[in-house]
Parts: sequence; C-alpha cells; structure tokens
Amino acid sequence: MLGLSLSVGRFLRVATFGLLLAPFASTWGAAADADPFAHPPELERDVRFWIRVYTEVTTDQGLLHDDWNLGLVYEVLRFDPGSSPAQRERRVGEAKARYAALLRRFAAGSTDDLTPHEKRILHAFGDGATAADYRDAIDRIRFQLGQADRFHEGLIRAAVWEKQIAQTLMQRGVPAEIAALPHVESSFNLAAYSKVGAAGLWQFMPATAKRYMRVDSLVDERLDPYSATDAAANLMLYNYRLVGTWPLAVTAYNHGPGGLRSIQDELGTSDIAVIVKRYRGKTFGFASRNFYVAFLAALEVDRNAEKYFGPITRLPETESTTVELPDYISVDVLAKAFKADVGALRVLNPALRPPIWDGSRLVPRGYRFRLPGAQPQFEIEAGWSHLPLAQRYVAQRNDGSHRLRRGETLAGVAAASGISIARLLAANGWSQGISVPRGTLVHIPMPASRADSAGAGASPSLAANAPAPPSAPVAEPPRPSRPSAALPAPVSEAVPPPAVVAEKVAPPPKEPVSARQINPDALLPVASPTGSPDTTNYEVGADSTAIVQAGETLGHFADWSQVNSADLRALNKLHKNAMVTQGKKIKLDLSHVGAAQFIAARREYHHHLQESFFASHRIAGTETYALKHGDSLWTIALQKNDLPVWLVAQYNPDVNFNDMRPGTTITLPQVVAINRQ
Repeated sequence: MLGLSLSVGRFLRVATFGLLLAPFASTWGAAADADPFAHPPELERDVRFWIRVYTEVTTDQGLLHDDWNLGLVYEVLRFDPGSSPAQRERRVGEAKARYAALLRRFAAGSTDDLTPHEKRILHAFGDGATAADYRDAIDRIRFQLGQADRFHEGLIRAAVWEKQIAQTLMQRGVPAEIAALPHVESSFNLAAYSKVGAAGLWQFMPATAKRYMRVDSLVDERLDPYSATDAAANLMLYNYRLVGTWPLAVTAYNHGPGGLRSIQDELGTSDIAVIVKRYRGKTFGFASRNFYVAFLAALEVDRNAEKYFGPITRLPETESTTVELPDYISVDVLAKAFKADVGALRVLNPALRPPIWDGSRLVPRGYRFRLPGAQPQFEIEAGWSHLPLAQRYVAQRNDGSHRLRRGETLAGVAAASGISIARLLAANGWSQGISVPRGTLVHIPMPASRADSAGAGASPSLAANAPAPPSAPVAEPPRPSRPSAALPAPVSEAVPPPAVVAEKVAPPPKEPVSARQINPDALLPVASPTGSPDTTNYEVGADSTAIVQAGETLGHFADWSQVNSADLRALNKLHKNAMVTQGKKIKLDLSHVGAAQFIAARREYHHHLQESFFASHRIAGTETYALKHGDSLWTIALQKNDLPVWLVAQYNPDVNFNDMRPGTTITLPQVVAINRQ
C-alpha cells in the first residue's frame, strides 16, 4: 500500500509510468526504450498532413482543409509573394465562403452538374453523409499556412544546436526524439516570438519559463539555447511524471499536464490516439489536438531531411568560451578587456536584454557570459587583468532614484544599493542625521566598485586555474532583506575568479538578429503553448464543495467566499481547533459570492504564491525521497531548503499526503536561488 488514492484514469497513468520508468532509470536516458513514441495507425493520416505542410507547401501557400478530418483538403491556395497580410486574409475568406456555399449545396441535396474537383470533395464525405454532416463541416473549414521553406531553414540552423541539445536530453534522461520539437515550436529560430508571448527555441511562456530560468527586464533565458534546452528537458520530465507516457508528455508541453490528467480521468485511458480522436473539450482545440502528430511529422522530416529537401548545407559549429562573472560589469568594458566585437557578443549572449546593451544596466553577477572562440585560460586571465577594479561593481546599476517607502531608512536604501550611507547622503546634498519623510525621491549614485572596497590602485587576484563551472547552478549567498525590489542587494567583498568553459555555438552573423525582425504570422499555429505546469484543482463541485489544496486554510476559504470563518467551520461541523488538511472536502457557503468569483480569488492567491517564489528561485532538477516515520507534507518541505508545500504537491499529485506510509517514494524538486538583479 503506497498511500495513493487513484481514479481509473490515474491508475492507468501511474501504472504506465511505473512500466516506462524502469528501463529509463536503469540506462540513464531513453536509449533502452527503442521507440517511446507511439505511431498509432489512427493518427497516420494526420501525420501525413503535417508532413505535407512541412515539406510541400511554402509560406507563400496554404491548405484550406477540414480541421477535424485532415485528409480533406479543399484547395491549395497560392499567394503573390508581395501580397500583404490583409490581402492574404481576404483571399482566405473568399475561399472559405466559396466552399461553405458548396457544402450548403450538398446539404440541400443539390449534387448535379458538379466539377471533378467538387465531386472529389463530395466523395470525401462518403456515401453515408447526411445534410447535418455537410452543415457541420462549414464551421470546420480552416486555413493552414505552409511551412516548407521555414522548415528547411530550421534544418540548416538546427545543426548548430544538435549536439548541445542531444547532450542535455541524454543527461536529463529525456528521449532523444524530443530534439525535433523546436522544428514545431520555432523552426530553430532563437529570436522567435509568438503572438501570445512565447519566446525562443522552445517557445516558453513567461510564467512557465520562470520555473526553470531567469526571465525579466534584464535577462530572458528563453532566448538562450543552453538554458532553454535544459529548462525544456526539466519540463518534459515533469510532464512525463504527471501523465505517464511520452506522447502525452509532448502534448502536455502545449496543453499543460493538468489538462491532460483531467482528460485521462474523463476518458479512463492514456492512449494518445483515443484522446486525440475522441476528446472534444473546449480547451483541447486544434493546436492541442494536433501537437503530437505535428511532432511526429517533424521527427520524420528531420530524420529523413534529404529525402524531402535534397542535399542540405548546414551551418557549421563554432566555439565559444563561457566566463561566469563574479561582479557586475558593463558589456562595453567586457568587450574591450577581451578584444571582442560587441555585435558578436550580442549574438553569443541573446538572453541579455536591451538595457544591458545600451549601457543603462550592467551584465549581472553570476551570468555565464560567452566570448567568441576557444580562448585558453591564460588569455582569459590576461583579459581579466585589464578590467579595472573601478569598473567592477558589487551591485546592479539602478535607474538613479528611489522613492522612500513606509518603514524604509536611508541606511537600508544605501546598503541595498551597494553604496555607503555617506555616499548616498553626499549625492543628495544631505547631512548626517537628517530625517527624510516617506515619499521623498532619493538620488542613488553608481554602486560601489571593487576599487571602493579594496582601495584605489588594487588589482584583482586570479587563481592560476579557474574552477570548472558547476553542473548545476549554485545558490546565491544569503542576503539581507532589502527595502525595495528595485534596489540591488550588496554582495560579498571577496573577488572570486571567473569560471571558464569552452562550448559550441552558432557563428555570429554580420548583425545581431532582432526579435522585431521575426514575422509572428509565419510561426506555426500549433506552437503557442496554452497550458500551465500548475496542476492545482481550483474548481468548485456542483454540490458547492472544494478540495483543500496545499497551502490553503479554512481562513482562505472564508475570505474567498466572503463569510465568517466560524460560520464556515460550523457548516462543516469542525471543532474550533480542528485543522483542515490537503485533500479534505470542504462545504462552501456561496451565498455572498458565486462559484466563479470564489474560483477567481482562489486562483489569484495561488498565482501570487507561485509568482513570488519563482521571482527568486528556479527548479534545477528533481530527487527521489523515501518517506520516513513521522513525515508530513510540511516537515518534508521544511527539511528540503524550505520547499513550498504547494510545489511538493504539484510534483506528487497522486500521493495522498494524509496517508503517508514509511518507504513510499515521492519526487522532490531541487530549487536554487537565482540572482534577479
């Protein structure tokens, strides 16, 4: 007995997960399972549709088709290469109207004097088609832009990242086939953005990305192929644990694991073909339904590229050297010290955002900064020796001012800004002991440099051999609380040497690629993820009950429903000292608010919890943990670097934490603090 409470769907999911996990765990990776991705015959027609999209139809063409029966293609539309988006949209609209009229003719029984093309469409519906079938098909007429030229470009670019992606997936234990997913997501374009805000090689949405990477106004690691690939591997493993099969893990990359688990429970199956063909939920739309078959198509084309495109001249790999910065330094200073072209540095460091390139902010401490070429250690040391201490800062450059808030002091603002109180007072023309009221705008000078700390004229010491970079990011040192998120915290006065490692990267183009140059209309329609890794059940039952989730109390339920806690306790016949625990069903009083308002407040609470945590932490991996006598969800979370209970629960949604048996194995996320300055 493992302390699990499972529905039929979850039993299938957990059983499948157990069967699949053994060979992966024993061989460190997916190699032991010859083909972890099912190719059901029922999906072959759909896979062929996407192969056609990827290899036969360019972005100056498109397929007008039925969005459920992908074997029914009404017409191949061809556009003038110089036509505007509005002109193309008008062409598509006219074509849709033309075929809608034809389907209405069929529904009315008017099938005389048909052209051969119209007869082909009629035949595609079959002899048993009814008038309702034709009318229903009108709403399913859909246009799919071709992608053959873009896929070909992706094959050329992919060669730059293939080895790095393969190595990361192998190290994480993710099937090698996942390396083809960027063809579906971004055509291997590092600067790709979607209309809904997904970005980078793996098209991460901001909220999901922040679980695994730094994403803010200074650094967006979604655009860095190394960080983003590692994050994608972590997310895939998370999906796989929750849904139990790799086909569903891929689908969850678009739809979210929580949504897939609900579908599994509803249908009582983990069969991808059954789910794709039978499930018709409102949120499981065309993109989610087609994500797996599009992935299989991309995998087929990637494996047999010359069959579809002929000989391909791929971009070569070039080497770079990565230096982990021990201080905050401007990019111009780094370029001069290491004799590197700023344009080349911008290509090699795509995660750094405009404020760093325009000089208004510094490259963050701890950032793994890439330099062109395979530079030996002595050259790195020589370049580092040319960095004056006065240009190496102990804190991030800020916007130059800060409005004093309630409870803040000038001493606290100075400490958080990496400067002395005397320097702050001098910059504002104030004397020692001045009382500054709340709301005063405080001018903040540049943070302290190493010269300020070590004394003018000192030079940085450097170890003979810089240490190799750690395999996993290292947690930041403890920091004092700071008065404002906009103000940087001080760092240790020690001057550590930079860590150096050689890597393969793309050759720098003549000019850096701008995200604004990417045409969002050309991105694949199945690329934009709609799901979330959050598996929390926020719903309210038809009987006005809700299941307590990790981190919730009876007081929360009272606040969200705008009732008194004592009344809610009485409604549930709970003793005044009784505690509500995760998994317990609570009867709600929704006389003051509706279920929708309650759910919205509940969702907002959890969103804030998660957003606050991932503002300063990221998930670096997982570990297994065997329950011991006396363990509880709370004690486990406290023992493991103060893990939030809700995050432990998300990684173990099938575990009944009210029935924790010694020896039961659970999965714990490994979280590390990150520098957001």
